[in-house]
Amino acid sequence: MARILIAVPTFETITPDTFKALWDMEKPPEHEFIFEFVRGYDTASARNNIADRAMALNADYVMMVDSDTTPPGSAFVHLYEHGVDVCMGYYMHRSKGTNATTPKTNVCKMADDDGKRFFGYPAESQMTGDELRALRDRGEYLHEIHGGGMGCILINTRVFNEAPYPWFDWVNYPDDNRGLLSEDLYFCETMHNECIPVYVDTRVSCGHLMRRIEYV
Repeated sequence: MARILIAVPTFETITPDTFKALWDMEKPPEHEFIFEFVRGYDTASARNNIADRAMALNADYVMMVDSDTTPPGSAFVHLYEHGVDVCMGYYMHRSKGTNATTPKTNVCKMADDDGKRFFGYPAESQMTGDELRALRDRGEYLHEIHGGGMGCILINTRVFNEAPYPWFDWVNYPDDNRGLLSEDLYFCETMHNECIPVYVDTRVSCGHLMRRIEYV
C-alpha cells in the first residue's frame, strides 16, 4: 500500500470542476489518499510547502493538480502504474501565434543531443496534441520528456531528499536567450541535473479551464 497526498497549489480557491474531477478520480482502495490545498502563496512557495507536507505525512507520492486543471478519472492509476519518480499529464496551452488546429501542450520535447537546455521552453520544443495522440495510439503510453507545466503530475517524494532545496523557484535570467524559468520548469531542470528522468503519460489528457477545455 502506498500513501498518496493529492494537493492543489492555489492563490485563492479551487474551481468546482477541478474539485469534482479530483473527487471522481479513481482511487484504488489498496492505497491511502490524503487531500490538501495550499492557499495564499505564490506558486513556487505553495509547491515547496506541499512537498514539505508530503514528507511530514510520510507520503510515498504527491500528486499536484492545478486549481484550473481537470484530470481524467484514470489519471492517478495511469501515472502510478509506471513506477517512475516523475510522471505528468498534459493539457492544451494556447498562446499568440499558435496554430488552432494543432495547439501546443504543456509538454516539452527532450533537449538536443548537444545538451541544449530549453530555458523558457520555446514554442518549437513543445509537443502538440497530435504528437502525443500518435504516441498513445501506437501504445506508447510512457514517453520521456525534458519537462513541462505541472498542472497534473505525480512525484515520488524520495526525489525531495535527493534534490537540493528549493525544489521549486522562479528564476529571471539577464540573458534574453534564457529568459524566465518558472517554478515547474525549474523543478524539471533540477530533475535533469540530478539524473532523474521526467515522463509524460500520453493517456492522461487533462482539461485546462482558464484557457478552454481541450481533450486530446
